[in-house]
Amino acid sequence: MTTRHPTNPNLHLTHSTSFNGMEVQPESLPMVIEYLQTLQDTLQSAIDEYPRVLAFRVDPVVPIAISDRMTLQDHQLLIRRFIESLRAIIKHDRARKRLSGWAPDTKVRYVWCREVGENGKPHYHFFLILNRDAYHLPGRAGSPNENLFNRVSRAWYSALGVEWNPQEPWIHVPQNPWYWIDKDDPDSLARAFYRASYMCKAETKQYGLGLRAFGNSQN
Repeated sequence: MTTRHPTNPNLHLTHSTSFNGMEVQPESLPMVIEYLQTLQDTLQSAIDEYPRVLAFRVDPVVPIAISDRMTLQDHQLLIRRFIESLRAIIKHDRARKRLSGWAPDTKVRYVWCREVGENGKPHYHFFLILNRDAYHLPGRAGSPNENLFNRVSRAWYSALGVEWNPQEPWIHVPQNPWYWIDKDDPDSLARAFYRASYMCKAETKQYGLGLRAFGNSQN
């Protein structure tokens, strides 16, 4: 059974523990059907293009000192600036790798959500999806070695308009953050979908301020 979202009638809620045959996190119900469909479509578009995909969860952090002075317009622009910066960083890295020989390229696909905690401050979650022939693993946040998490950190700093400090990544990496998805392994897709379904929950989303609560890549 589905119901309309009480504060956003354009959205519909589900209390089912599965969506299109794939399980979702039951403790995060109800979930928004439109968000679940967007998540599935974004993951599917990646494995339609690449036989092997790396997907990983990361939660960029807005420090309180910065959050306190951010306007609604700042938050409106934050996601676009972050993605533009991350895509530029990835594009530069792939071009540099090609100087040494063949290097697979990748699009930067993603699903994101904005939630509001008990302190009234917005925070963000991302599920990033890349060609696994280009990037095998995301690495470790704060590592002295260049890796995906450090690139995400650098892009987030750029979006906030602050010079990057690798000693303070400003990203939270949850436990077991990454997933390998293979085109010929439906279970691998189901596992990644289950993990990212958390982002589709109705709770903690805020509407009516002119800010999107959920989005995805359009490529």
